[in-house]
Amino acid sequence: MIQLGLSGFYHDSAAALVIDGKVICAIEEEKLSGEKHDSSFPFKAIQWCLEYVKITIDEVDMVCWYENPKDKFERVRETIGKWGGLRYPMKWRKFIKRWNETEGNLKGILKSIGYDGEILYSLHHHSHLALSYYTSPFDKAIGLSIDGVGESHTIYAAMCDETGFHTIQTLHFPHSLGLVYSAFTTYLGFKPNEGEYKVMGLAPYGDKQQYNGVFDKIATMGGEFDIVKMDMSYFTWETSDNDMFNQQLIDLIGFPPRFKDEPIEQHHKDLAASLQRWYESALYFLINRITNIWECENLVLGGGCAYNGTANGKIKTSTSIKNVFIPFAPSDSGSAIGACLYQYHIVMGNPKVKGGDNQSPYLGEEWSSPELLKIILQNHRKKVVMFDTDEMLCKQVAKLIEEGNIIGWFQGRTEFGARALGNRSILANPHLSDIRDRINKVVKKREMFRPFAPSVTIEDYQKYFLSEEDVPYMNQVVKVKKDVNIPSVTHVDNSARIQTLKREDNPLYYDLLKEFEKLTGTPILLNTSFNLKDHTMTNDPQKAIWTFHNCDMDYLVLGKFLISK
Repeated sequence: MIQLGLSGFYHDSAAALVIDGKVICAIEEEKLSGEKHDSSFPFKAIQWCLEYVKITIDEVDMVCWYENPKDKFERVRETIGKWGGLRYPMKWRKFIKRWNETEGNLKGILKSIGYDGEILYSLHHHSHLALSYYTSPFDKAIGLSIDGVGESHTIYAAMCDETGFHTIQTLHFPHSLGLVYSAFTTYLGFKPNEGEYKVMGLAPYGDKQQYNGVFDKIATMGGEFDIVKMDMSYFTWETSDNDMFNQQLIDLIGFPPRFKDEPIEQHHKDLAASLQRWYESALYFLINRITNIWECENLVLGGGCAYNGTANGKIKTSTSIKNVFIPFAPSDSGSAIGACLYQYHIVMGNPKVKGGDNQSPYLGEEWSSPELLKIILQNHRKKVVMFDTDEMLCKQVAKLIEEGNIIGWFQGRTEFGARALGNRSILANPHLSDIRDRINKVVKKREMFRPFAPSVTIEDYQKYFLSEEDVPYMNQVVKVKKDVNIPSVTHVDNSARIQTLKREDNPLYYDLLKEFEKLTGTPILLNTSFNLKDHTMTNDPQKAIWTFHNCDMDYLVLGKFLISK
């Protein structure tokens, strides 16, 4: 059974190939096109997946699309009808034109690349939950998907077990935690569906009580049917394709929206802090409401809001949940995999693998040593050293990092999802207090308030961080213990978004952490994604070498090769 899973046309388009329930490969379109959050149909990703598995499109048994286009169409039609179809004829025409070029013509688009077979659809939130639940270690769990909007739901909660998904609670458009967060992301001068993590990084610098009155006005929690209800007099996403808020919200906040190049002032930090506090209170209210009715200690999260690591890290202390699992790609890209798993397990009835399966995020491209050497010789004319063994490589790289060098680390298969997890990473010494500012300024070339994440070996993470469970995909923010001195990965509020690492998941990166421990006493490295600001995560060796030459990185490791300037 060969399934081709696809997501696209909104953001983070992707393709995945799943054979007999096993994810063989997956990649986002942006990693091949170079366009951040590429929303176009994933032609390049499909072609790469087929070439990786060495099959043709006519060998695919089914295409699994990540949502239901018919339901989405009905939601848009009802929304425009609600506001008076005759009042918005241009809006309707614009939607119909785009629809006929995208999801409304999905069969025609697939036919253009040679596929004329079966297309199966799952609900948007079902695709999210399928990835989260079927890759989790739990036999039974509360599944919670929180997004901007799917077809018509913005929140979908279900009891997930061996018999399927059993709906517990939903929230309908236009009421949406995700869209509120995106609206304030826009207000603060960042790009929605991309800049939310910047707001999370900015929030610890602000006073989270300063704008409580704003959020008390715009939303209420605790209705009998609506978990959260927004006052839509402040927001315009229901009637506008271009704006998310109006003058009434500006008047309520009391200062104008920030343009992206304007300075960030204290009131911006305070608004970010208040927004994050509000989102967390809504999330924990929702979880507590569910667990008061459905007794279950396990939670799996999906949807774009599952990337809110700050909120995720407090779930166990703010609710009755004891165990949390969040997959490596909880947003729409991961739904290319989730759509396949939904059809394979729920529709076809194949049982969940006990203990979870398909947990590796390393699903993308890789290059052999001869291929890497050829590319290096074509793109780099200076010193190159090849190491005969992984042990020798790790010893040398650990020494360079300990000495204060910033290393580009390019190994194995590209990660799937938004996080660099040790294969497409920039690495540095977490003990050096000035290294964070240096990376932000002359390597990543981005905002100076942005924090960096620590990678730590699974056996040792509790020595340094206040976390009760491993966090393999860097999706929870936890507190750093008071006596631990790792300033370059410790945020202003004494927190860190950790990645815990088992050797079996990534042996080479794990061994590098252990070599660094021999030199410094701590198996921790600063780990950030291998890219410059406004560029996608590095996928191929050519882009790795280009990035190396266009910033103040000290060394680049491509496989067994160490490149210097």
